[in-house]
Amino acid sequence: MLKEKQNVFCFWAGIAAMLLTAVPGLILRENSIFTYHDQLDGELIAYMLQARHLFSGDTLPEFMGGMSKTALTLPAPACVLLFLGGNGLLALMVMQLMGRIAGFVGMYLLSRERAGYAWIGALVGVLYGLLPFLPVYGLSQYGLPLLFWCGLQLRKGRHLVLSYCYVAVFALTSSLVLVGFGLLGMGGVLFVWDMLHKRRPWHFLAAWQLLFGIYVGENFPLIAQLLGMGESGISHKSEYVLEARPFWGNLLESLWKGGQHSEGYHGVLVSVILVSCMVLVAVAVCIEKAKKAERGLKDGRQEVTSKALSTIMACLGWNVFLALVSALWSSGGGIGLRGSMGALGAFQLDRLLWVMPCLWYLAAACGLGAVWDIWKYYHGVCRLTATFALVGISAAVGITGVRILLAGDIKSNIQKLRNPDYGLLDYGDYYALGVMEQVREFLTGYTGMGQDAYRVVSLGIDPAAALYHGFYCLDGYSNHYSLDYKHKFRRIISPELERSEYLKNYFDQWGNRCYLFSSECPGYYTIEKNGFSFQDYRLDGAAVREMGGRYLLSAAYIQNATSQGLKLLNETPFETQDSYYRIFVYEILDQERKQ
Repeated sequence: MLKEKQNVFCFWAGIAAMLLTAVPGLILRENSIFTYHDQLDGELIAYMLQARHLFSGDTLPEFMGGMSKTALTLPAPACVLLFLGGNGLLALMVMQLMGRIAGFVGMYLLSRERAGYAWIGALVGVLYGLLPFLPVYGLSQYGLPLLFWCGLQLRKGRHLVLSYCYVAVFALTSSLVLVGFGLLGMGGVLFVWDMLHKRRPWHFLAAWQLLFGIYVGENFPLIAQLLGMGESGISHKSEYVLEARPFWGNLLESLWKGGQHSEGYHGVLVSVILVSCMVLVAVAVCIEKAKKAERGLKDGRQEVTSKALSTIMACLGWNVFLALVSALWSSGGGIGLRGSMGALGAFQLDRLLWVMPCLWYLAAACGLGAVWDIWKYYHGVCRLTATFALVGISAAVGITGVRILLAGDIKSNIQKLRNPDYGLLDYGDYYALGVMEQVREFLTGYTGMGQDAYRVVSLGIDPAAALYHGFYCLDGYSNHYSLDYKHKFRRIISPELERSEYLKNYFDQWGNRCYLFSSECPGYYTIEKNGFSFQDYRLDGAAVREMGGRYLLSAAYIQNATSQGLKLLNETPFETQDSYYRIFVYEILDQERKQ
């Protein structure tokens, strides 16, 4: 009874910790700080646009002149339902809280089962739930521990209904492209392993098929397009220029740090795992010697030690394998192979690294559980060794917790609560809330038409801000759109590309960002109102007009606007007292009016 109460307390204490993380956002609301790279600039806009046109056609009329819906593939398809009300901020906060709770619950259950202690499950679960994964990816990362726990239950024939339901939910709220393909591959390997060992995990196979079927169903248009089925143009990915990375350096970095958006801050925890393994081996040697002397060890829990060690070895083995595959894919040989694969060669196999944080934390939990078992049940040298190990492990866990809190948005939002003038760009700043509404009202009055009657481009403002407010844009951020559109858009920005080798390579060799670049501030897509102005900005106005563009929204005054065929429509820029942006609206004149 006491143990059950302790388990319940540990579980709900962890849930409470996850709920507390939502408090700063509830207070700050539009002033909340979120990572904007690959989140506010892309994925959140994808959800909002897909929600607007969920039941209408195959195109997104606001996006890049009316691009196919496959240009903005959702990383967590079912989460689009959260955006149907049009409140992107609330939907994002719900996704973040759901992800953290799922991450905690999954790691709690998985660690408790493999390590044997609820308090270890709660401790490691809280650390995992606080990892600064991007909420727009749904359960792609946060949901992995619970998926693995369900996989274990299915192999044992337990909790079948719950496990099948969660597999379906995971498939609907995660990404095939980002993490699903790796999970399907790992599941296939595990099934073959079981079959070779004369096990018959049919429930596991059925769940694998369920995961596969849902992924294919929700991603069929994209899969068909990539495979050349039906009417599909050439993807801009065919022009990707892939650069090789040093194999050994990439391998070590993947193991120690992780991949993009999948940093587990596990560097210190690796010491926990290594120390635990050394202690386990030392104790195993002591046990073996005691057995040979026919003395035995009273209250020994050798089976627990063996279970923990096997789990740690499995986690380490998978992580080394995933890092190895990723490093090979980005090595010189891998780049050579990918160059002959067309658009498929641009596939980011390093997304396999997204699985690694879950395995690192599970291994650390098992190591801590095994060392605690040794301290609790053994005596003499074994207990002394475990005591020293526990001191080191406690320090490592504490350092890891501090690193996680300092790395994520939690720390930034607490800073924002303490100091409203905290410098990082917040949600309202990024989307120019309070400013873009003024621009929209002005253009409606100036044109006498709705937003669907004209197209805009943005300079010094991420196009996501205009898209967020319902503007129809020529520019945007997409990792899969037509090569023809890339070439058409290039005409617009070619004068600036020719003035900057960096921008030229950035667009020609990659091109996911179809933005109005400027050689005066390369790499800056959000220009704060601080007196900066464009001295000599150049663009091909005729190319903009040909693509339907009529207005340019600029975050800074353009000194040579007249020579570029741009007419300033508002002498006083649109802004608010606290706004990050000051927006100038320019009309792009046709050739006759320009003359």
